[in-house]
Amino acid sequence: MEEREKEKEQEKENDIAASRGRAEEEKTEEKKDRSPLDFDFDSDDVARAAVLVALTKNAEMEAVFKQHIERCGWHVVATEVGGLLNDLPTKLVRAIVGAALNAGVIEKSSREMHSLVHAAIEAGDSFIHRGILEISMGAKISIVRSEQWIAVAIFGDCAVHAAAHHDRCGLGMMHI
Repeated sequence: MEEREKEKEQEKENDIAASRGRAEEEKTEEKKDRSPLDFDFDSDDVARAAVLVALTKNAEMEAVFKQHIERCGWHVVATEVGGLLNDLPTKLVRAIVGAALNAGVIEKSSREMHSLVHAAIEAGDSFIHRGILEISMGAKISIVRSEQWIAVAIFGDCAVHAAAHHDRCGLGMMHI
């Protein structure tokens, strides 16, 4: 009788070990199938999401990030702008507000417009060096909005002379 009980115990242990092994294999297979870009944003990752979209180099990569962001229930849009420093503040605000309104990222209410403009100004101030008079610039701008936050990220290049362009990044975030 004791031998039979020992056999049953051993069978249970083997079943448990096999089950654990299958679960580990499934997890490993899931990880293999996932793209390195397959990730979930936390509720406070709006700024990170905006920077990632602004860093994309092509429409395909931008679409991948946008899908992940939209799965969070957030709104996202990207646009581009370029020009000389004298025109940039106006161009930036117009491009950002226009893109956000056209894509439904914000509504045309004073509260949402106020938050967007403040985030845009903060991003612009950290992107553009104001000490030089004739900077040329080209940049990709992304706007990501969650229920409570809006973030604007700007990534591109700027320089005093065409031969001296270098990358810059600006970020602004505001509570709605």
